[in-house]
Parts: sequence; C-alpha cells; structure tokens
Amino acid sequence: MSYIGGGMYHAEPCPLCGRTLWNGRCENPDCHYHWHPKEDEEDEDDS
Repeated sequence: MSYIGGGMYHAEPCPLCGRTLWNGRCENPDCHYHWHPKEDEEDEDDS
C-alpha cells in the first residue's frame, strides 16, 4: 500500500491556546504558532 505525501506527523497541545500543534504549527489561525511554527527545543540552543 502506498501513501501520498508520506511523512510523519507530530501532534502535541499548543502551549498558548490549547489547540493541536501539527509538526509545530498550530491549527488555530488566531494563534501565534499558526503563523510562526514552534521550533524544536534542540534548535533553540545556539551555544
């Protein structure tokens, strides 16, 4: 069986509005993370 657009989705609760973050992007268009996806914690460390 083949899948179109393959790739894994990571879902978690949005820390700002409580809706679902899909791969860091919130499903709520009124939320900051909808327009500016949340980065992984590993990427935030610039040292």
